[in-house]
Order: sequence, then structure tokens, then C-alpha cells
Amino acid sequence: MISLDQVCVSRGGRRILDSVSIQLTPGKITAIVGPNGSGKSSLLKVMVGAIAPTEGTACVDRRPLADWKRKELARVLAYLPQSSERPNGMTVEEVVACGRFAHLPPWANLNAEDRAVVAQALQQTEMLSQAEVVVDNLSGGEMQRVWLATVLAQGADLLLLDEPNSFLDLSHQLELMELIQRLNQDLNKTIALVIHDLNQAIQWCDEVVVMKAGKVQAAGAITLLQDPLLLKEVFNLSCQFVRVPGNHKPVLQASLYRMENGAA
Repeated sequence: MISLDQVCVSRGGRRILDSVSIQLTPGKITAIVGPNGSGKSSLLKVMVGAIAPTEGTACVDRRPLADWKRKELARVLAYLPQSSERPNGMTVEEVVACGRFAHLPPWANLNAEDRAVVAQALQQTEMLSQAEVVVDNLSGGEMQRVWLATVLAQGADLLLLDEPNSFLDLSHQLELMELIQRLNQDLNKTIALVIHDLNQAIQWCDEVVVMKAGKVQAAGAITLLQDPLLLKEVFNLSCQFVRVPGNHKPVLQASLYRMENGAA
């Protein structure tokens, strides 16, 4: 599993991540939240080995990331970046099939098992009916589901997702969160995702890492997001929680926190 110990990342004389120490809990869905520019995406990139720590260590299964070969790591860890360049001229199925690269010898073609995995990933993301469509013709939301299917086709037990709800309308956002929960509960996938919607994090995730200015402000059970003082400090929000019939989790209602009478 992924663990970071006193990780720092500096770029251009500025600390992007500052003394970050966290460990993802196996079999859980972990939300990574924080204001824009707080280091959320950089944190995921360190976890996947795309950014090397300036200080500290990042490990997968107790092995430093630098010791892993690319294909070896890809078999245990799959990463969905915030945005990717659309591979023009390829069909949906061809793009998703690229997720199988970690399981193939050089220059080998997909076998029947690989094609079955690709078909299942397309079905899970509701893109199977568009398998032969060229990706140039897809909407942004459809393309996002293609990228997620590619991650699923990789077959890794650890999924790192950077704002997977980007470009999706509300109904598809909820469908995606249901899919993430099914992957976790039915297949025991360990999932960490950057997410901006705190209510979705509360409803669907088990644990949370709260970031601000490159530092971890809090980490632990998702109930941390029910702490009004934490949300005020990190997001400048004034919050209350309400109960909705049929929902065992509270719903966050928030407004911008404003000073009154010159006092906090």
C-alpha cells in the first residue's frame, strides 16, 4: 500500500508539498480535498511516481517508488490524471485496450482474456455501445468515462483518480461515485480520489486527507469533514449539517464565512 513519510516537493523555490506523511488504508475510499492550489494533484503525482520527492520517501508496499519498474508498478497501481490529450483517430475500444499494456510482452497482441477485461471496463462505464466510435467525436464527459475505463482495464487493485468527475453532468457524477463504491465493495479496490464536492466526499468516501497550502491539515475518518472549525480554517466556510430522510449521512450546507463586528 502507499505511504508517504515527511515528503516535500519544491518547484522554483516554492514548497508545493511540505512535510506530508500519510498512508492509504487498504480497502477504503479516501477523498483528497482542499482549496485550489493546496497540493492535491501534486500529492497524487508523488504517489504514482510522476513527481519525485525533494525530501522524504514515498513507498508502495514498503518499497520506494524509485525501485519499481514501470510495468511492475502499473500492475498494482492505476492513475487517472486530471486531464489527458485526446488520442485522435483511435476508437474507444482501442484507447481502453491501452490499459492492458502492463500485462503484455513487447509487441504482443491482446488475447481473449485481455479483450474480455476491456469489454468489462467499457460495460462498467457505460461505453460498450460506443466501442467502435472514434474518440474525436465524443463529448468531454464521454471521454472522461473512456479514460476511467482505461484505468479499470489496467486491472490494478489501487486506483488514484484526480478529479474523476470533471466534465460529467450531475447524473453521471452520481453514477461514477456509485461505480467507485462498487469497485471498492465488490472487488476490494483501494481508491484515492481528488474531489471538490464535499457532500459527495461525505456520502461516498470512508476516509479523508484535507490539504491546505501544501500541508496536511487533517487526515482520518470521513467524519472529519463534519467539523465546522476545520472547514472554516481550510475553506473559509460557515457550515451546518442537516439530516435528510432516507440518508444516514448528514448533508453539508455552507456559505462563505464572514467576520462580524471585526471578530472571528
